[in-house]
Amino acid sequence: MKIATALALAGALLTLDVGAASSGWDGKKLYRYTNEHGVQVLDNVVPPRYVAGGYEVLTVSGRVLEVVEPELTGPELVEKRRREAQMAADLALLKRYNSVADIESARKRKLAIVQQDVAILRSNISSLSRQIKNEESAAARIQRNGGSVSTEQMERIGNLRKEVDVVNERLSMRNKEAVAINSEFDQATRRYREIADK
Repeated sequence: MKIATALALAGALLTLDVGAASSGWDGKKLYRYTNEHGVQVLDNVVPPRYVAGGYEVLTVSGRVLEVVEPELTGPELVEKRRREAQMAADLALLKRYNSVADIESARKRKLAIVQQDVAILRSNISSLSRQIKNEESAAARIQRNGGSVSTEQMERIGNLRKEVDVVNERLSMRNKEAVAINSEFDQATRRYREIADK
């Protein structure tokens, strides 16, 4: 494939050289650009201040060799960059997945890991809650019998509650992650279908 492309390019260049020779082109170039007054100018060079506006490269006989488009600015440039970013994202999507079924399979794998973590965190919360309940029951018995609960026991109960808060926070983060994963894969599926329908 690369050899065929190289040969095609070489053939095109050869054709250009033959065409140039048959038209009597001596290799000299002229440049046509539009100045600040909107007037087209033919010159040996394009002054730097006009390069951004685009120009044409011509032979002395007036045949156009090359057209250099004006540089994009403002909204046009933003749109061009957006299109390029979308094309790069589409290419990455097509390289990563061969079908919508592949996307769904990847979603299930990612979600399975998160769901496993969620199950472990819920189990931890349940275990910590039992420990808190046991410690509080023991403290209540001591108080009913006229004793006072030790500082160590109160600290244990406080520390267990803090652990529950930390685990609950992790659980909340994992649940948000599951929502984000679903959103990411929904978008990938939609875009894959759009590309496939083109």
